[in-house]
Amino acid sequence: TSHRSLARRLVGLVIAMTLVATGCGGAESADPGQVDTVQDRVGYHRTPAPQVVDLAFIDYSNRLTGEAYTMQADPGGLLLIYFGYLSCPDVCPTTLADISVALDAMPADLAGKVELGMVSVDPDRDEGAEIATYLDVFVDRNHGLLAPDEDALAQAGKRFSAVWEIEDHEPGESYLVSHSAVTYVIDDTGTVVWELPFGSEPEALAAALEGVFAEQYGSA
Repeated sequence: TSHRSLARRLVGLVIAMTLVATGCGGAESADPGQVDTVQDRVGYHRTPAPQVVDLAFIDYSNRLTGEAYTMQADPGGLLLIYFGYLSCPDVCPTTLADISVALDAMPADLAGKVELGMVSVDPDRDEGAEIATYLDVFVDRNHGLLAPDEDALAQAGKRFSAVWEIEDHEPGESYLVSHSAVTYVIDDTGTVVWELPFGSEPEALAAALEGVFAEQYGSA
């Protein structure tokens, strides 16, 4: 399936899971169920909100050999999770750069309570330590994440409603991965409390995160 045809299949999907089909392409998203928005805040949340604290991941940001990671923000903080891959030519670096600028635009006390994790959807090529090094370019407080196996990655994708499709290729041949481009906002209970669509302006992302802090913890 070509990336252009994948993009056409996106037409008509709910705005909550809208993607921009560029070099990485856009994979058709799973049905997110009921979604709700807040006036003047970019993004949306799902009802019921997904619980992800029990999902299994390995974090390579502190140890080269990796360590078990719980998908949960620190107390009073927020964890941003993005599903992407290191060879992504545009959507992934654009998203991460926008998040970096958004954090710089936030009050320092709130920005310091935000962490960013990227889950690789291309584990055949992506090494955990390389993911962590890549994230260091954008955000200091980060988590380079791999699922322990294919089943765990599939389960995570289903829980988050993240989807991806690896381009057909011969062994050793370069390829792209079409993938959804939502950034998931997780609170300190391991609940996905807000979701940020690709292409949002950094100022809007900053305002949305400040709104989530106020809503979840009574601070802004």
